[in-house]
Order: sequence, then C-alpha cells, then structure tokens
Amino acid sequence: MNQTVMDWPEGLDGNSFSGVARLANVSPRGARAAEILDHHRLLDCLAAYQPEVVGTLPLAIDTPDSDIDILCNAPELMVFSEFSDRAFGHFDGYRLHKRPATSHVAAALVVRFECDGLPVEIFATDCPTRSQYGFVHMLVEARILFVMGGEFASQVRALKQDGTKTEPAFAKLLGLSGDPYIEMAELVSLSPPQLCQRLGVGGN
Repeated sequence: MNQTVMDWPEGLDGNSFSGVARLANVSPRGARAAEILDHHRLLDCLAAYQPEVVGTLPLAIDTPDSDIDILCNAPELMVFSEFSDRAFGHFDGYRLHKRPATSHVAAALVVRFECDGLPVEIFATDCPTRSQYGFVHMLVEARILFVMGGEFASQVRALKQDGTKTEPAFAKLLGLSGDPYIEMAELVSLSPPQLCQRLGVGGN
C-alpha cells in the first residue's frame, strides 16, 4: 500500500502520529491515555518493535469501551510472546493469544491488559507498523474526518456506540461497497483533491 502522498498538511501525514503528542491533545480521554503510556513507559518498553499508537483514540472518535491500541513489528512471534510475559504479565487482566494468518494479514500476537483503568491492546506481527492495516486505516480515517467535518465524525461515533466497528462505520456512511477494510486502505494513496473527488465533496 503506497503511503507516499504529497500535499497533505501537517497532522495528516504518517509522521504526525508517532509518539503521544497528538493523542495528548486530541481529547480529554486521549490525554488520559497519553498520560498512562508515559507514566508506565509502555512505548519505551516496546521501542525495539516500532510501536505506533493507532485506533480511535488518536482520532477522537472513541467510545467508552475503546482500547489504547498499539501496533508492533515482531519478526519472531515467540520471542515477542516471551518478552510480553516479562514486560506486561503483572498488569491486571493480562492475556495473550495467537491470531492465525488471514488472506491479508500475517499471523499475529494479540496482547491485552488493563492499565490504570483503561484497556490496552497490542497487536504484533511481522510487518513494519506503518504498513499494517491498523496504521493505514487510522491515517485514511484522519484524512476523511478532515475532509468531511464534525458532523460526519458524530455520525461515526453514533454507529460505533451502536456496536458497528470503525471501518464498517466509515464504509457505510461513505457508501463504499466490498470489504470495508480493503476499500478503506486503498484510499491511502489519494492526494487531498483526489480524496475529495472520490468522496464527492469539496475540500475542507
């Protein structure tokens, strides 16, 4: 998936999502999540695995049940599993399971635990984090929210509150056909004018 797209303003390129700065300023719940990540040095702990915070919290379209989602690049899943047990096994609710490979995503380890009252989920697979669907989807969704505006974001939150997953919620509102996870990812290569044209709206 080609993510090298010029003309997107600062805040809508991949580099703008690294670390917790964006998360800390996007919403009160995002600020709380950033505080937890900093206090427990979770990203520092994961530094060897190219961690990226993704999901709905950095976009301020989270619900009360949303996790702090972290992607990792783990070439050797068994090594990551042993590391995870040592690093996070003391947190409440710690559990780990292997997710089998699918037609689009390699086998992965999914780690879950509670950290100061917020759920954390780490998704680790043998793929650079910025090429993983979780990061690509977040980047596309940030751009769509920028183009479509606040009312669209409210509609996404409403669907999510009713139990719809994030990518299907976007796809439903945008009238995208086919697999919503694939359709959303394919939008990452579009420039601002191209995305506006694809969505049938004027630039924001």
